[in-house]
Amino acid sequence: MTTIAIPEWRRPVVSVPLAQAFPEFNEVKEFRSKVCLFNEDRTKVFDVVSDRYQVIPHNTAVDTIAEALQDTFDSEVQYRVRSLNGGGRIIATFDLPIPPIRLGRNDVNKISMMVRNSYDRSWTFKAQLGAYRRICSNGMMIGETFGKVSARHINSDQDSIIEQVQTMIEHAPKLRDLWGEWSETHIEHEEAIEMLVGEFPDKYLLPVLQEDRYPMTKWDLYNHLTRFSTHDTKTVQRRIEFDERISKLFYGVEDDEDSNE
Repeated sequence: MTTIAIPEWRRPVVSVPLAQAFPEFNEVKEFRSKVCLFNEDRTKVFDVVSDRYQVIPHNTAVDTIAEALQDTFDSEVQYRVRSLNGGGRIIATFDLPIPPIRLGRNDVNKISMMVRNSYDRSWTFKAQLGAYRRICSNGMMIGETFGKVSARHINSDQDSIIEQVQTMIEHAPKLRDLWGEWSETHIEHEEAIEMLVGEFPDKYLLPVLQEDRYPMTKWDLYNHLTRFSTHDTKTVQRRIEFDERISKLFYGVEDDEDSNE
């Protein structure tokens, strides 16, 4: 008999009232409205949340976006899922069948959709466009200007999700013009200092802010920042924090996390 291994991220999350999981907490009034989020066999607690918290299962998050993309492109879109913290978090990357952005013979940027979700509240559900730069394997997050699908969308009807995804895909070509402008815009050393100091730890910034590297194009500066975010950070949480900070600096829109409450 063949056993089919179910990926960790497809295993169910189990919601149990805190007082039922740990009866000793039943005596504390504040804990009676709390819920424990367990893995399938209840050997790991992901988090303790309010009973109003809307849990989005990882498989629902991934499958919803996969279906919306399939409807958009009229074909199945390939994806890969990375599971973290024992299934407490996931990052899924969908390879979109649209032409890459080329800014030069060797500067090719493949457009992807990145989905993240968590049970431990390290981040809320979000799907947004991203670009994978082949020349140096940088993962580059695209700013909120180009749209996102967030927790409030995943709990709504499928048609609204499809509409949001299609809008994001339609806007993706705008990046070609924007990045082209950046490749022709030069930034002086003083401008870079004013823009970046205080936004990132000095150990990441010092190599980027060496005076003899300026003037530098905005495109090159953007890629230096995405490089240390991708290559030099030690944790996924840190990388996401840096990605969103870079997105805010370059695309001008601050990330507004949706609550699942």
